[in-house]
Amino acid sequence: MNYLQAARAGGYAVGAFIVDSLDAMEGVAAACGRAGLPAVMMAGMNTARFLGPERYVDLCRSVGRSCSVPVYAHLDHCTDPALLLQCARAGFDCVMFDGSQQSFEKNISACAVLAEECHHLGTLLEGELGVIAGQEEHVESALSQFTDPALAEEFVRRSGVDALAVSVGNAHGLYQGKPELQFGLLEELSARCPIPLVLHGGTGIPAQDIRRAVGLGVCKINVGTELRRAYLDAVRDYAAQEGGTAIGLSQAIRERITAASVGYLDNYRAEGCGHAAL
Repeated sequence: MNYLQAARAGGYAVGAFIVDSLDAMEGVAAACGRAGLPAVMMAGMNTARFLGPERYVDLCRSVGRSCSVPVYAHLDHCTDPALLLQCARAGFDCVMFDGSQQSFEKNISACAVLAEECHHLGTLLEGELGVIAGQEEHVESALSQFTDPALAEEFVRRSGVDALAVSVGNAHGLYQGKPELQFGLLEELSARCPIPLVLHGGTGIPAQDIRRAVGLGVCKINVGTELRRAYLDAVRDYAAQEGGTAIGLSQAIRERITAASVGYLDNYRAEGCGHAAL
């Protein structure tokens, strides 16, 4: 049983956080350790190319050696199959292929080919069906397109993906107004899809809605915008102080990232759910 299946079976969600540096990783790991939940470090395509897949995995493994919970490396929203496979070969635990801008059949075909290769390497593959509004590096859409349950069931059956990112009223970036998750749709998707569901755009979704979504089968929740903001705020605030040091800045970043992450992880268990099976 992989860590996403364990979350589904245990009625909790893992937090997946966009992190681009060692300080951010350490901050997330500390928060996940406190919450007793696995830590998923996410790299976008830009980060994977800038640092290199091998170096990103090395950083994750280094952080994991001193962390009280498992630490996993994840590639987020990849539209480049070659880069995705490079990351899988480098040791990423899970990689996401975003074919949501392609036709249904092309999305399935691409995922099926990638799933076979990823599974041979021991890597999980996340797919996406529907269109999640907002911008996330190389993927941008002004309008959302909700995930169709019947198509999702077929997509999962034919593509071989291990997890499915769904569009149910969630969006990337900062929400304009209160997010309105479609819980009836999410419940049907969970009933028809026998694999873990993923909720992107976790920043700004109310705590009670997150807990309800977890109770309906969401097993991974992605957060990026809030951590980017926390990182930059930490740098800005520390730089305004007198007598700062490089070590002091690193500590300030880690503390700010930990505080931001804990605020989300506290809600990643459904009502009545115990601790994660680590």
